[in-house]
Amino acid sequence: MTKLYLIRHGETLWNIERRMQGHLDSPLSALGEQQAAWLSQALSDIEFDVVCASSSGRTRQTAEIIKGSRDLQIHVSDDWKEMNLGAWEGRVSAEIEELEPDNFHAFWHAPQLYKSTNGESYEDLRDRVIPALTQLLNEHAGKTIALISHTVTLKMIMAYLERRTLAELWNPPYFHPTCLSIVEFMDQEPNIRLHGDTSHYQKEAFGY
Repeated sequence: MTKLYLIRHGETLWNIERRMQGHLDSPLSALGEQQAAWLSQALSDIEFDVVCASSSGRTRQTAEIIKGSRDLQIHVSDDWKEMNLGAWEGRVSAEIEELEPDNFHAFWHAPQLYKSTNGESYEDLRDRVIPALTQLLNEHAGKTIALISHTVTLKMIMAYLERRTLAELWNPPYFHPTCLSIVEFMDQEPNIRLHGDTSHYQKEAFGY
């Protein structure tokens, strides 16, 4: 049986500012580092065979914390990067919503209608991520894999595994920082054990 642990990166400074990140980057906040540490503690007994991460700094930082003392290399790839948001990257969400209300609404509520400016469409993202997922599962069949990535990328993977349409990509659950999804594969059929779980959060800390 192949086990896939899908993990979003921890909270970043741009998350706090509500800036769109995409292929641009910002470091983890103090809370983001703590979120990753909480998850690392929750997963301390899991014997990962493979740890993979997006090449973005925020995912590599999260992956290092989650890996902890395991003697494993983190396999970094551009395939797992966040959706390229083109002209929106680095801009505050409220500003984008004011300037492009229809397209901003489509991004979050009707992905099939979203039109990117100098970035990726949802179809482009799917064409990048799903072949990489298939290759990852084929190359590491029967192993336990951790993949640290980003909200839209992970939502695309989960929608694919649940056979949801593009229009349904943003169906619940919401993907909070360091949320965990676990998918087990038997005879290449996915069985979702967790989806967007944050039970590792220790809410008394940071007043969270």
